[in-house]
Amino acid sequence: MIQRQTTMLPKTAAFLAGMCLILCLSSDAQEISTSNTSRYVGNGRWDWTVYIRAVPQVLNKIRCVEYKLHPTFPNPVRNVCALEDPHYPFGLKSNGWGVFEISIKVIFRNGTVRHLRHMLKFEAPPVKDSLPITPDNVANEVRAGLWRWTVFLRGPDEVLEQIQCVEYTLHPTFPDPVQEVCDRGEGPHAFVLTATGWGTFQIKIRVFVKDGHVQELTHQLEF
Repeated sequence: MIQRQTTMLPKTAAFLAGMCLILCLSSDAQEISTSNTSRYVGNGRWDWTVYIRAVPQVLNKIRCVEYKLHPTFPNPVRNVCALEDPHYPFGLKSNGWGVFEISIKVIFRNGTVRHLRHMLKFEAPPVKDSLPITPDNVANEVRAGLWRWTVFLRGPDEVLEQIQCVEYTLHPTFPDPVQEVCDRGEGPHAFVLTATGWGTFQIKIRVFVKDGHVQELTHQLEF
């Protein structure tokens, strides 16, 4: 009996070690999640980075991450095999106008694989401190009851230089009610939008800042 117990110990130890390895790998894999950054760059397009989130000891076990993008992308299957920016581990950068689900394969150094999915999100967080800018407009009557008007932003030059684009949402009766201006222009009137109409209304304004934030404003059109 003593010999039988002695010969069983190595087998038992090997079994427990194997179970520990499986459970530890599973635990590490469960600690992995995904996220993405986004920054509006104009013309309906966004710069974005999708990346892996995990504690350093788990990230160090990853060899490569495979991202499968929408089939409309050139080379939709892309591999990232370097940690690169520690804030966005194994990050993949791209640009586009639409969101979609990304299939992700995390390949560990020991050969194991974890499959994940990430729904791309485009969001612009609000500015922490409001920019010192104000909307205004000028208007000229082109004939009885019909006005040609121009809406724009006012502010210090150093503040206007921080703006990427300005989105104006007009009255829904306009053919294209959402208009975007990414050209600051020259002079005191910045990000100018000109249109013609017969009635006043409130314009909703989104100011996209180059650092990725957004500031929302409103302006009551005046004739």
